[in-house]
Amino acid sequence: MSDKITTTGAPSILGDIRGPFSGSRPAGVHDDFSNAYAQWQTNKTPEASTAMLKTIQPVIDTAVSSYAGNTAGPTIKSRAKIMALKALGSFDPERGNVRTHLLSQLQGIRRLSAQSQNIINVPEQAGLDFSRLNEHEIELNDVLGRDPTDDELADSTGLSKRRIQKIRRFNQPLAEGTTTRETSEDSYGDGMASSIPGANNAADAWFNFVYDDLGPTDKLIADMTLGRNGRRRTSTQEIAQKLKITPGAVSQRAAKIQGMLDKRHTYGGF
Repeated sequence: MSDKITTTGAPSILGDIRGPFSGSRPAGVHDDFSNAYAQWQTNKTPEASTAMLKTIQPVIDTAVSSYAGNTAGPTIKSRAKIMALKALGSFDPERGNVRTHLLSQLQGIRRLSAQSQNIINVPEQAGLDFSRLNEHEIELNDVLGRDPTDDELADSTGLSKRRIQKIRRFNQPLAEGTTTRETSEDSYGDGMASSIPGANNAADAWFNFVYDDLGPTDKLIADMTLGRNGRRRTSTQEIAQKLKITPGAVSQRAAKIQGMLDKRHTYGGF
């Protein structure tokens, strides 16, 4: 998804990207999914989780094959099962299809696959911080019933938003044709980046001014749409699923935020 640039110089958060499997029909779940899901929701015992995984195994297999390839190893397959159970925690049968929900949520398999295929010397602290970030993200998701904002993650973990951005970037797949990345402790540090020639600092200041007054849901929409702080850019459909609102509501909120950004020159000084 390419950024839409407004006349104010700020990036537009409007727009979308195609979702996965837009032209194909993924494998379905077993017939006893409804019963297994109801039992798992009532009592998430190891036995119930095993039964639950059995019913959604065709979807997990489709996701692993599509996102990691047919040669995916046992580690990827095991992680995919854990991710699938976590994804079911945010599934709402009244709002959509379980296959679509799981295939969307399991896209993180791409990153896991890329990490296993690329030998990267990630500083030890970066790995520790990444695990810490994931743990707090899961805990906050359970408490809040939605993905946490970066502000909430920073408060919970004690990590700055700049460090959270670096953690995410260290754990993203390498760009095609790239075999190495800067992995020194200095590059992972939390120091301020130098000013980039030509950067629109005034537009950034206005964006931050607008962003700080947004509620948690609107902050997440802005963050996920733009891919801020090292996040992967997310489609309207995925955002709606993560926030448990309709795609139309996501679009309406995005348009409102964009309207606020476009008022930059109405208030002098930016």
